[in-house]
Amino acid sequence: MGHLHFICSAILIVGAAPTFLAFWLVWKILSLILPGWMYQEIDDIFFGSYQKYILFFFEHCSGLKVYFSGDFDGLKQENALYLSNHQSTADWIACNSVAVRNKSIGQIRYVMKDGLQTIPMYGFYFYQHACVYVNRDAFRPQKMLEALDYLKHPKIRSWIVIFPEGTLFDPVDIPTIEKSRKIAEEKKLPVLGNHLTPRYRGAYMIFDRLKEKLDAVYNVTYVYDNSMTDEGRKTAPQLIDILLGRCKEIRVHLKRIPIDNVPNDQEKFKLWIHELFKDNDDFISQFFNPKKRISMTSGAKEVPLSFYDTLPSFLFFTATLLPLLFSPVWRQLYFYTIVLGSVLGYMWLGIKSVS
Repeated sequence: MGHLHFICSAILIVGAAPTFLAFWLVWKILSLILPGWMYQEIDDIFFGSYQKYILFFFEHCSGLKVYFSGDFDGLKQENALYLSNHQSTADWIACNSVAVRNKSIGQIRYVMKDGLQTIPMYGFYFYQHACVYVNRDAFRPQKMLEALDYLKHPKIRSWIVIFPEGTLFDPVDIPTIEKSRKIAEEKKLPVLGNHLTPRYRGAYMIFDRLKEKLDAVYNVTYVYDNSMTDEGRKTAPQLIDILLGRCKEIRVHLKRIPIDNVPNDQEKFKLWIHELFKDNDDFISQFFNPKKRISMTSGAKEVPLSFYDTLPSFLFFTATLLPLLFSPVWRQLYFYTIVLGSVLGYMWLGIKSVS
């Protein structure tokens, strides 16, 4: 049954992407004569609707429960730099779960590895949604700054999400962990047990460029059910595991830091962000201590996602797929959207050289 649920969910989620792209393209063309912030406002609604569609499968259909602790209850709609630990391909789903409950899901902008540009259709669209691509091997600061300058507009709201570790933390990936610990030792920083040593430059560039616009920094830690054993920590569940029902709970611990409390000096910012991750490390270690392990619900509360928050998106995007069953013309248009959307998207990203 779990495999059937995964197959159906994957088909519907990916299957709706071409129709989503087609609706977005219509709006993009219509908005060419409008100010950029007006385009972004409607685009955020499109993006948020599709993300709610995805959450319908990941939360409501899979039975996933999300528990919150820290400053979650005090959140409001605002502009934020969102720092998170990185251990799973499902981390962006966890971010969606936080944002949708704050009515900010459409405003998520990810800082992403440039390799993700190659994802058909999605890679092109992410940049159109004002996500930021970064080439770590040949980093060009000016490209990132240009992307951030667009977000300075006072009418464009944003949660700018970055994973300072840069790479997934996997307890069985010993070479990556040892390399990370060596970097911390060389810089005379505390060695972390359940995180990689955080990189600070990307987060600092965002803060320094947008500090007049940002209201707060969110320091977020995720813990996944089924990533702990009596022997200690194991590889976190991934996207497929949630859809297969192998991960039933996620713990989200969020600390809100007013932007005025963030150090302006780059060197102090580096030490500050490492201290944040040291606190996160102390927190997450409680879940992986075989001798005294706390539960997923300890000191937290479940905040259920209303069925009505995701149902309209599910009905809309599913309805756009129904004509494929009956109309050859619709199937042809659908096919052309996939092929042309991918090819032209790759060409545009290549010419634009976004990272």
